[in-house]
Amino acid sequence: MNFDFGNRIKSLRLSRSMTQEQLAQKLGVSAQAVSKWESGTNMPDILLLPDLSVIFGVTIDDLFAMTDANRMERIENMLYDVRFLSQDEFLQHEKYLKDLQGKPEHSAEAGLLLAMLYNKRANEYHELAKPLARIALQQIPGRKDAHNAIFDAEHGPYQDWNFTNHGDLIAFYKAVTAEHPEDIRNYFWLLDLLIADHRTAEARDYAEQMKALEHSYHYEMYMGQICQAEGKLSEALGWWTEMLERYSHKWQVWFEYGSTMAKLGRYEEALRYFKKCQPMRPKPRFTDCEDAISQICVILGDIDGALEAQRQMLQIMKEDWATEGESVDSILREIRRLEALKK
Repeated sequence: MNFDFGNRIKSLRLSRSMTQEQLAQKLGVSAQAVSKWESGTNMPDILLLPDLSVIFGVTIDDLFAMTDANRMERIENMLYDVRFLSQDEFLQHEKYLKDLQGKPEHSAEAGLLLAMLYNKRANEYHELAKPLARIALQQIPGRKDAHNAIFDAEHGPYQDWNFTNHGDLIAFYKAVTAEHPEDIRNYFWLLDLLIADHRTAEARDYAEQMKALEHSYHYEMYMGQICQAEGKLSEALGWWTEMLERYSHKWQVWFEYGSTMAKLGRYEEALRYFKKCQPMRPKPRFTDCEDAISQICVILGDIDGALEAQRQMLQIMKEDWATEGESVDSILREIRRLEALKK
């Protein structure tokens, strides 16, 4: 990294027809220090990086000769680790990714990251909108547009079929599945959409295609969901019971069944299945079980249980992922919120 940084400093200096002595004078250091940076034998004090970025008219990131792949990885990590991006950060990443789309070897990945960046920005604005819309409704009750603002920010379940059906997205996923019929994950997303829209006859056809490709627990899971969408709960429970019996060694099955029970409002059963799933997960563990347990405990009025689950999430994030940033901060915020509810 030192060598890359040194070459970058030298390149920027020469592009501005600046001598080592002139750069040193602007920074208040010796010309010998600049020479050592450029040769890779030393690095400048971190406090000098902002001054260097101003002198050369680049960002601090641009001072380091990172590859495009490294920089894209850094942006992706940032999307998960930072709660809110500044406007400058957003515009900087947006411009870089748009420029990178012009490179054929990175075009697809850059486009995907740009979509993720825009989605993050949308979610940030939804987070900002939530408290404002709630306060507005409390201050001016009965306002339809205030209700709409809350539902838009918090993804509330609108009942208007014209607004909520997924016809266009289903058509897109049908085309993707037809183009890549060997990719089983395409069937998952398509089945989720068809079942959500109660297009169960089509869903059955795609479930059978998925089964022919690979018979996993997803087949029984989706067949149960199809029966549920058709109002045949007893048949749905039969499919889900078969899923448990055939794939009881898979932690994902216990999680899916717990999630199904939670959607049915059978919270005590859901808790049992989520807790059955917990010790079965390999490391590094995901925290979906603890998150679900916490939310159900809040619904049931068990704040202590919710706090315990949140603290388990925090422990997993530290032990299994050794992570910091928003993934940890969001848990800490929820712990503080729950602790405030107890007072």
